[in-house]
This record gives sequence, C-alpha cells and structure tokens, in this order.
Amino acid sequence: LLLLPAAAASAGAAAPALLDRRRAARRRALFETQVLQLATGLSNGLRSGQAIPAALQAVAPRLPAPMSEEIAVVLGETRLGTDLPDALERLRDRMRCDDLTLLVGAIRLTTKAGGSLADVLAKMVETIRARTEFQAKLRALTAQGRFEAISMSLAPLFVFVIVFLIDRPLMLPLVATSAGWTTIVLDALWVLIGYLFIRRIMNIEV
Repeated sequence: LLLLPAAAASAGAAAPALLDRRRAARRRALFETQVLQLATGLSNGLRSGQAIPAALQAVAPRLPAPMSEEIAVVLGETRLGTDLPDALERLRDRMRCDDLTLLVGAIRLTTKAGGSLADVLAKMVETIRARTEFQAKLRALTAQGRFEAISMSLAPLFVFVIVFLIDRPLMLPLVATSAGWTTIVLDALWVLIGYLFIRRIMNIEV
C-alpha cells in the first residue's frame, strides 16, 4: 500500500511541469497557424508603400493572440533600440516555428542584400498556405490513428470497471492489496508507453 502514496506524490510533483509544457505546446501550435496571417499582412503593408516596422505595427492589432502578444514584444524591443531582424530572430527562438524561420530569414536577407521584400513575402504566403492546407489534410488522415490510440488506452479501464461491477469479489484483491496496486501501476505504465508509441507513429514530420 505504500506504493500508491509514492506514485501519487510523484504524479503530483510532475503534474505542474507537464501542464506548463502542454500549454506551451498548444500556444506554439496556435502561433504557427497564425504565421500566414502575419505574412499576408506584412506583404499587403509593403505593397501599400509602408516600411517593414510600420507594416508590422499596422498589422499587429489585427492579429489574434498569441501572435499579437509576441509581435507586441518584438515592437517593444525595437523601441528600446534593438534592430528589427534581431528582435524577430529572438521571436523565432522562442516559438521555434518553421514558417516563421522562413519569414525572418527573408526579412534579414532582403534588409542586408536589398531586393523586393513584398514580392518575396507574396511567394512565401503561397508557400505557407500550401503547407497549411497539406498539414490540415495530414491531420485529417491521421485522426483515426489518434482516436484508436485513445480508445485502446482507455479499453483496460472500461474492462476493469465492467468486471468490477459484475463480480466485485473477484476484482477486490486488485484494489485492496499492495500486489494489486503494483499490478495496476505497471499496467498503467505499459498502457501509457503504448499510447505514446502510437502517437509517435501518427506524428508525421513534414
């Protein structure tokens, strides 16, 4: 029975870090879906004759969070004297987004070497839009695999509850003895490993 409090304490200690990591991953994924809006707004601003900082400042209020929050940080850094490409590179390091890496690289390259950034951004918008559509199709194709991972992971719990309700004396030793709780913890660990393995197979990098 001492194994259960130890497992509960370990889970409680790890829960805050896991929750923070999950929130950060969700925020990063939402940010990545908004890069297309940022690139489109910058491209339109540059075509209307604005400079890059002015276009960025004009498009920032129209962007949803978390993109608007991150752009506000970038603009704040530029007002403190940081070069815009350097501030954008710090944003790229924080969010680690492939599309943002392309955007920041294009801005830095055209700032140093010259050229029409508006034309580069227009082509980049097409590229990002194509990538976004492909990733949406990919998520739809792998949705069944993710559902199977969840259903297979929950199946042992459903079976346990059903059998416990049908024949409680048979299942009672599993929850009333240390050996039973050890078995439950080990089974839960294997189920978690299987779930993570299936999710890793479904997580296709492009």
